[in-house]
Amino acid sequence: MTTPVEAPAPNPRYFSNGEGVQVVYNLRDASPYAELGYEEVDEAAYLASLPDLTPSPLPASTGGE
Repeated sequence: MTTPVEAPAPNPRYFSNGEGVQVVYNLRDASPYAELGYEEVDEAAYLASLPDLTPSPLPASTGGE
């Protein structure tokens, strides 16, 4: 008896409707998301749009004084 070879998990796909983002794994057909008004977003672009949550080690600027 042979065991089936598992394929590597596909990369997540990101869909945005302007208010939020849905991250979907194992998606074969994106048309339902398009029908709901979602647009597919590139993963790198989405991750770059997130705010940087790490605090700066430098003090905040006080207006150039």
